[in-house]
Amino acid sequence: MELSTYNIIYLISNFFTIFILYRFTELFFTTLRCNKVFSYLAYFSYFILTSITYLTIDVPIITLCLNWIIIFVISLTYKSINQKRLIYVTYILMFMLFPELIVGVITGYFHFSFFVDGDYSNSMGIIVTKILTYSEALLLRNYKSTKDKQNVGWSLWLSSILIPISTLAYEIMFVNSDNLTKIKAITSIIILFVINITAFYLYDSLSKSYVQLAKLSILETENELYSKQCEIMQTSTEELQAFRHDMNNQFIALSQLLSSKKYEDAEAQLSKLSYLTKNKIIYSTSGNVIIDGLINYKLQNAINDKIKVKTEIAIPVQLQIDTTDIVAILGNLIDNALSALQDVSAEERYLTLKVVFSQKRLIIRTSNPYCGDIMCKNGKIVTSKKAHDLHGYGLNNIARAVDKYKGYMEINYSDNIYTVDIIMYI
Repeated sequence: MELSTYNIIYLISNFFTIFILYRFTELFFTTLRCNKVFSYLAYFSYFILTSITYLTIDVPIITLCLNWIIIFVISLTYKSINQKRLIYVTYILMFMLFPELIVGVITGYFHFSFFVDGDYSNSMGIIVTKILTYSEALLLRNYKSTKDKQNVGWSLWLSSILIPISTLAYEIMFVNSDNLTKIKAITSIIILFVINITAFYLYDSLSKSYVQLAKLSILETENELYSKQCEIMQTSTEELQAFRHDMNNQFIALSQLLSSKKYEDAEAQLSKLSYLTKNKIIYSTSGNVIIDGLINYKLQNAINDKIKVKTEIAIPVQLQIDTTDIVAILGNLIDNALSALQDVSAEERYLTLKVVFSQKRLIIRTSNPYCGDIMCKNGKIVTSKKAHDLHGYGLNNIARAVDKYKGYMEINYSDNIYTVDIIMYI
């Protein structure tokens, strides 16, 4: 049979629906349970079956039921439970139907029945419907990303509205121009859909590239911490071996002095041995290499700085927290504490560090004395140091990382003791 212009436009827009459907589906389902080829075939079957049904039957209730069944089949290619599939498929169908109903009313399509052949034939109406539905899917994707604490800038929010709407506006002006032929109209519609698909495909590709770069940065941080931890462990082993060797010789010499009853010389010799007991201390031995490496690296000069350190570290070997987040929190906390202790007299320098995981909560506490006045800005603590900009950024970085895990941070600075308590839900 010969296809009318409207039917051709419908088929083109229905092919574009595959990409709309993919956008909606990825909001609810993330992990494939089968080969990508089968998933692509499921999406393509949507176009084939719905197109055939429209051209042969075109009864709204049948089209609606067929849409629901095919979308459910598509959901079967993703990992999920059937109860969620039933709910999500219904949501997806509702999201796709909503713009269609709105545009139908705006274009004057008030009287229709679900049980008789459809007679809607507004070409521009169907194009507007698809573009609005696509924009709706993009906006919902942005909302989900924001809710998942992913960085979604204003540029993406605006692009999700402006690109579909501006291309649609251009299409409307083009269609209303003089000397418009059937081929030009169809070609312009294809270009309209291709621009929208390509624009956001390129954005997704760039986003994935940035994610890969971020992962590489995290990997570099992890490797650095692994290296520091191994270096500290190797140095400690060598120093322990040297300590044992020297102590053996010193005990022999001490024994000779005692057997010769040279007690004053023996006492002097014992006092000289005190430096051997000042071996490098390992402050964290939880088995979590990232946290152990960070803490031990940051505190490796604490003895030389005459800082008494007390640690309580009780965490699992694997902790479900991004490396960049834990490095930002612990690194800034320890740096700020060590910096504040430089102004405290050597006799009063101490640092208490607690990192404990219990009942799906990561509890962190640092406590140290400080000198000077605490500076506040807009009701928030900035720092007690002159370099308030640097330390202020450190606290802001900590706060952002804590907020990511729906935690909270409390700072207390009474009696010249600066204490930070953090709880995060992992």
